Order: sequence, then C-alpha cells, then structure tokens
Amino acid sequence: MKRVLCALFGFFLWLPGGSSASTGQAAELDLDSRVTLAMEVFLKKPEERVYEIHVHLTNANPEPVTVNLRDLPWLPPNDAGWLSAFRMDAQRSHMQQDSFPGKFGSQGIRLVPGESVQGKLVLNQRMPTLLEDVRSFGVRLEWECVHPSLHLMCREDASRTIVIPQDDPGRPDVYAIDEPACRQLEDAIGLIDVPQGHEVLFLRTIESVMTDLAQVQALLYQVDDYVRQCQPTWTNSWAVDFFAEDRVAGFLREQEGRRYFEKGLWQRANIGQYSSQIRILYRFPWSRKKADTVYLSVYRDRVGSR
Repeated sequence: MKRVLCALFGFFLWLPGGSSASTGQAAELDLDSRVTLAMEVFLKKPEERVYEIHVHLTNANPEPVTVNLRDLPWLPPNDAGWLSAFRMDAQRSHMQQDSFPGKFGSQGIRLVPGESVQGKLVLNQRMPTLLEDVRSFGVRLEWECVHPSLHLMCREDASRTIVIPQDDPGRPDVYAIDEPACRQLEDAIGLIDVPQGHEVLFLRTIESVMTDLAQVQALLYQVDDYVRQCQPTWTNSWAVDFFAEDRVAGFLREQEGRRYFEKGLWQRANIGQYSSQIRILYRFPWSRKKADTVYLSVYRDRVGSR
C-alpha cells in the first residue's frame, strides 16, 4: 500500500532504486541503446512571481519506446546539471541551484509515437536568490539536450536559452478558460475537489465503473480533457483518487483523513488511484481479493484514437 500512496500523492516519493554498479564495465553506458526523445523546454508563470520550467519529452520515433521513470530529467538526481542559470551582471555569474536528494525506483513508461511524458522544475524552490536576481540583474537560463541515459533531441532552429529580464513584473500567464464548459466537465467526471498546490483530483466514482476497464478508460479521457481545458498550468503528469463517498475524499496525511482511516472508512471508500505519469491504474488498492494494477494511457492522437 505504501507504494500506491507514494505514487499518487507525492510524485516524488518512489521506492529507492537499486545500488549503482561497482565495476566500470557495469557502469559504462551503451550509447546505442539509449531511448531517443524530442525535448522541448518552456518557461511558465502559474502565479505571481512564480517561475517554472516545463519539460516535454516526446516519442518522435515511428515505433513505441519505453523510458524509465528514474531517467526523467526533472527528477533527482537527473535534475541537476542540465539547466544552467546566470545573473545578467557584468561577470555573468552563476546562480546557486538547490536539488532535492532522492533516487527513484525502476518504472517503465511506454510511449507510442507522438506521446509525451512531461514534468516541471519550480525555479523559486531551486534558486534561493531568484527573485532578487531578477529584480537586480535579470536572469538567463541555458540548457543542453544532454542526458546520461536518454538520447535527447532539440530542434536545431529552437533556442536553448530563456531570459527573464531585469525587474520582470512576474505577472502570471493568462489563459482563456471556458468556465461553463469546465463546470460541465467537473460534473461529468464527478469532481469532488482539486487540493490546492497539488496536481491531484478527487473524484466521486461508483464501484461498477471501477470494475469495467472500458468505463474507466472513458472516464480518464474525460479527466484528461478537463486537465487540458481547465488546468492549463499543469503538465500531463497528474493523479486521480477515486472515492465512493465525498466526505472521505482527502489525503491520509491530513487529520480528517487519518480519522477516517482509523475507522476503516477511508480504505473502503478509496476504490482506485491513477497516475498519468506512469500510466498505471490501481484498482481497489485496499482489498486483498480485488486489488490489481492496469497500464492505461490517456494519450489520443489528432483524430482522437489512442
């Protein structure tokens, strides 16, 4: 159960990976075996004076490929090194970057042609002096399409530099959101809540839907539509918790959630969990008899098929 909760609630709390190879031969990377992915990098401002780097890795191959969770460049320890930050002062001085410690377990993510896996780095958390440096000098971000385990490709005509100008006001990005359409989607997916600060949705779902994979797939397509249209600051890496009762919906780490858990109510009501990053649905995770895991993707190509 701990693995299920970590996958859905934290995104960054995965089981530790195996120890690194002790011999040079084992550590040596076969460059020809690396997965090739097209890389795009964007600057986003979801809130006032909050700066994020969004990274999209897309399968540009004519056949499916599998990328490992532990190789994603926005997760530690891969988040360090590929992105450089400089003050736009006379010395072009480097900015300090903090990286959260951690090592992720092995988890394959299958990508069909055109499908992407996405993530982000919150620069305010990584760079302690970011806002002061923006105010005083401006900041220049640079990156290379280089990775020890992935063969990353950047468009030759695309810049690999982002500039945040001096005294940038940090106004949030503005998106056109169709509020009535979003309310209709909320009703359609049974939205209970979107906890603030988390790319997680709590949904009201009945057991008969969870037992029917075709219905779950259709529901997750609707959830993906909701995220795309109504949560434009998110990447395509989000999570869903399916609850049979509204009142129980919430995180276990919260006092109310712990109280429901101690009474056995939380476990009975939490009938499913889904991570769009690793494309895995956990059905009835608290039932020894009914628990299972299913690989499901919400990717659809331009004509709407998978």
